[in-house]
Amino acid sequence: MVDDSVADRELFRDWLEQRCGPSLEFFEASSGNQGAAMCLSTPLDCVLLDCGLPDMNSLDFLSTLRAGKNSGAVTDLGIVMLTAPGNEQVALDAIEAGAQDYLVKGHITAAGLWLAIERTLRAAALLHALQAERDRLAASLAEKEALLQEVHHRVKNNLEVIASLLRLQAGEAADADAVDALRDSAHRVESMALIHDQLYGAQNHKEIDMARHVQSLTARLAESYGIDGDRVAWRVCIEPLPLTVAQAVPAGLIVNELISNALKHAFPGERHGLLTVSGGRSGNRISLVVRDDGVGLLRAASTTTGATSEHSPKPFGLEIVRILTRQLQGTFEIDYADGAACRLSFSAA
Repeated sequence: MVDDSVADRELFRDWLEQRCGPSLEFFEASSGNQGAAMCLSTPLDCVLLDCGLPDMNSLDFLSTLRAGKNSGAVTDLGIVMLTAPGNEQVALDAIEAGAQDYLVKGHITAAGLWLAIERTLRAAALLHALQAERDRLAASLAEKEALLQEVHHRVKNNLEVIASLLRLQAGEAADADAVDALRDSAHRVESMALIHDQLYGAQNHKEIDMARHVQSLTARLAESYGIDGDRVAWRVCIEPLPLTVAQAVPAGLIVNELISNALKHAFPGERHGLLTVSGGRSGNRISLVVRDDGVGLLRAASTTTGATSEHSPKPFGLEIVRILTRQLQGTFEIDYADGAACRLSFSAA
């Protein structure tokens, strides 16, 4: 009991000893500083706290407990405020700050005091249990986050191993078409590995920043195809574009096909040019555009009829694009004016 009234401390002690008998441990403090020090050094169940202490008010007392027990003191202890008649608002403010109940001096009985203590202990026990459950869930979530990061790390490593094996096999192949097919497959696998690489270091394991992904993807493809930056420049102009993993993987594979096609076929010989990847979100619609100013349309083609040109993706790559576009429930079209502009559009998840 923290109260500067000796008479009140003696009265409350007598009431509680009559109720609890020898099992009661009753500690007394006549000032806020003395009481706070006792609360922080002694395992207690309940504190009877006078609102009118000479050295600090009740809110300062509660703040001292929070600071001393890493914000856990108010839920570890049941606190009953003792206020003078007409000063109940102070007690209500203290309850908002973490106390559980209050009694008005001059109207307190032994039975009323015990009932207030019982209510307070039940409330404190419930808050303590909730805090323990919160801590348990937080620890469990942190463990699952760590495991999920490890999964993404291992998936990325495994995909990179597969891509390396495909490149090794391409180096052993004698047929030019087989070499191209193996290298294209390696690029597709690396596109998926980049997704998991981004997820591995991310706080949010549900979304991928498509702008960052396309930037890394384009740089890797340009390096893989040995593109001279002075001859063929490339730019990625995509605003921050978070996509769910379920959409980022197929969208990334589509962009991989389109960039690969442009780098392989749009700038033959010593032709100079520019490859740009742009995109963004308008309302609930996502758009991604891969554009080049390369050799342009050599033979009329329509993506709706399935015909192709020398500048459109090869049949297998185009079929991959169409399958993944259907998976996204989106649309895909190619404009062959002044090179080629391949546009993918789909609804945001």
